[in-house]
Amino acid sequence: MGDEERDDLMEEEESSQPEETAGPSETSKLIKILLYAAGGVLLIVMVTGISYLVSKNVQESSYEKSQDIVAAPPPPPLNTFELPAFSKTTADAEPHFIKLKISLGYEMSIELNNELVKRKDEIQHIVNILLQGKKYEDLNSVNDAVILAEEIKAHINIRLISGKIKEVYFKEFVVN
Repeated sequence: MGDEERDDLMEEEESSQPEETAGPSETSKLIKILLYAAGGVLLIVMVTGISYLVSKNVQESSYEKSQDIVAAPPPPPLNTFELPAFSKTTADAEPHFIKLKISLGYEMSIELNNELVKRKDEIQHIVNILLQGKKYEDLNSVNDAVILAEEIKAHINIRLISGKIKEVYFKEFVVN
């Protein structure tokens, strides 16, 4: 009987082995799925953490920039030198009328004020020459007026010795 019992035990072991091989393959598939799921969750947590840190850093830097802005008081007003009114016509085929009243803005300087008084006729001549070559298209927008003011300032500052004109103010600017 001992031989029969051994044969029965061996048969039972052989029949149980195929069941065991099925178990580990199913378990390994489950482990792979769990590992992928854990990796995905870990990836989502990492992306969320990094985006939080980046947004916090950007927010802090924008706050620091807004705190760096200091409201400075406006500069003191400039002294002005009035020029007589200018009346000209444009250089177009069908001329248009130009009328300007100009003030020159400068920082307080007695020497510069005296020089402006002495060179008043020269400054008027410079402005008249600049206006003579202008056409209606050169004067009909705000940008064109700013360009004209910069031209006048540059041509006058070339001639001045004791200081510089800071601004050219148009008290009246008519082109029709």
